[in-house]
Amino acid sequence: MYKAVYGEGTNHNAIAASYRGIADVYTDTGEYTKSLHYLTLSLDMTKAIHGDNTTHIDIAYTYHKLGRLYHNTDQYTHSVHCYNMALVQRDRCNTAHLPLYTAVLVSLSQTLISSSDYKHAKGLLLLALKHSPTDYCKDTRANICQLLGQCCLHLHQYRKCWKYLYSALCYYESLPSSNWKMKSLAQVHLYISYLCLHLGHVSQAIEHSGLALDLVEVLSVDKGNVTPEITRLYPDTKHMTLGLYSTLTLYVDV
Repeated sequence: MYKAVYGEGTNHNAIAASYRGIADVYTDTGEYTKSLHYLTLSLDMTKAIHGDNTTHIDIAYTYHKLGRLYHNTDQYTHSVHCYNMALVQRDRCNTAHLPLYTAVLVSLSQTLISSSDYKHAKGLLLLALKHSPTDYCKDTRANICQLLGQCCLHLHQYRKCWKYLYSALCYYESLPSSNWKMKSLAQVHLYISYLCLHLGHVSQAIEHSGLALDLVEVLSVDKGNVTPEITRLYPDTKHMTLGLYSTLTLYVDV
């Protein structure tokens, strides 16, 4: 429609935004090749409109989407590059755009966690937490705290791990009911279970892994709402719970 209005060969912000919207749809359905095609079209058109060497917030948003897309396809080097480009674009803009800044920091930290760079990821997450006021965006703060808990667990900082996972649990519990909330709570309970197991508290580990499994099983009933993330979470949670039950006699709570 926009092409009909502005002309087939015309570069326009509305057309570039439409390309990003189409890419989002393909990303949600797991059609990453098609999503990459439309995001590339959007980026090229936005650069053509504003100039290759010009900074613009739309370019930053598109790089962020590209980074998430590459992360979803396990292309972490490309993902990190796109997130860094998004940060460069945002830094050069005249306005703060703190929500985008925080979102890119969190997304970049997730890619670094997937690459086992927990120390670097933790530093970025602490920066993101600093720019997320306590009375604003509880879902964002919950996500940041959950990821910080993961980093601290891998860094063997168990006291801090519990602090952040408990904070994430409280934030998620305060949010309205949704599938996203249930999935997030399942992830937190699973990581609390890992933490308890590391500390030798097997009964508590079983309790939290059981809570995680219950939440994931509820989500899995509605096949229409089963995302790739939930598909990956279910076997991890089930394996953890069954493994804990099978080894219960080998551990004693301290």
